[in-house]
Amino acid sequence: MAALMRILGIPSDHIFAADHWRPLTRQEAMQRNPFYTSRLPPDAHLYTCDRLGEDGRCLAYDERPLVCRGYPWYGGPPRDMPLADAECGYRVDIV
Repeated sequence: MAALMRILGIPSDHIFAADHWRPLTRQEAMQRNPFYTSRLPPDAHLYTCDRLGEDGRCLAYDERPLVCRGYPWYGGPPRDMPLADAECGYRVDIV
């Protein structure tokens, strides 16, 4: 899908994911972020992105795909969720 979207010049989350994401095992995810990973279902698909800086912040913020823009809610309503790092830069405006 990503290859076809690229050929047609259509922006796509698939292209970004194909270029920048790689799957993680649950053990790798727990080493990177036990706070968040421990709250996911055991069968969750886990990935890392090569566009994350050393501090865990997105280096492609303006071009990030919708799935990243929706983190951590992914289509669900915003809810109170403590963040591991209150200064992570993630903010939500409830309108």
